[in-house]
Parts: sequence; structure tokens; C-alpha cells
Amino acid sequence: MGLLAAVAIAVYVFESLLPMPLPWARLGLSNVVVTIVLFANGLGDALLVNLVRIVAGNLALGLLLSPAFIFSVAGSFSALAVMAIARWRLIPPLSIVGVSCLGAVANNVVQVLVFSAAFAPSEALRGLVGAFILLGVVVGLATGAVAAVVLRKLGLARFRGVD
Repeated sequence: MGLLAAVAIAVYVFESLLPMPLPWARLGLSNVVVTIVLFANGLGDALLVNLVRIVAGNLALGLLLSPAFIFSVAGSFSALAVMAIARWRLIPPLSIVGVSCLGAVANNVVQVLVFSAAFAPSEALRGLVGAFILLGVVVGLATGAVAAVVLRKLGLARFRGVD
């Protein structure tokens, strides 16, 4: 788990160095690692990797306890909760790409709601939820596809929903 958490932190910090098309539009590449851990090891390990990634990544970036940290905590833990529910409770089960899409959408919607509630209460901002949902689907497709490829390359494609 330590190695996976380190990879997630490294990807999280690396991604912060990439130019963003919009200030709030990150790709969420470190979520690939969390999704892989969720499918390969289960929810407990995914929660651990997610927590370590957020705390250590934001500490490394000097953002611990900042608004960005709050958004990260709210979005990523809601995404993980939705992905876990989708992984084990939906019938028929979704693939890793479908689970990733739901997680990315949950992440975006929760972050908009947290921002709106805590920093800028505005109906106009809530009106952008549709755009954030679309962005979540696109990003979720990409991160889910990458996670599926990595699991296959690691020989872990035997997990339901990867193929």
C-alpha cells in the first residue's frame, strides 16, 4: 500500500505542475491509482491510499487545510463512496470505466456544492452543475480506461468489471 500511496502522491503533485485549461479543471490522474486499489484490494485499502494521497500531496504543495484541500477531501471521498457503491451494489454491475465515470461526476458535483455553500452561494454556480457532470463523464472515461489497462498489464484483470 505504501508504494501505491507514493505513486498516487507523485502523480497528484506532478499533475499540479501541468497547465490547467481552467483553474478548477484537473484531470484527476491520481484517481487512477485509487480506482486500481479499489478494484484490486478493496475499499479499506482504497480509503487509506486516498487519505494519504490527499494529505501528503497537499502538504507537499503547501495547501494543507486550504480551500483546495477542503475541495479535495470532499470530492475525492464522495467519489470513492459512490465508486464503492457502484462497484458492489449495482445490478447489473458496472465496468471499471462506468464506476470511474460515476466517481468523477460525484467528485465534481460535490466540489461545486461545497464551493457554493462555503465560499460563493450563487444560483449561477449551481447552474454550472451540468457542465461539471459532462466534464466528470469525460474525465471518468479516461481515468477508468487507464485503470483498466493498468490492471490488465499487471495481470489483475480477473477482477469483475475490468474486462
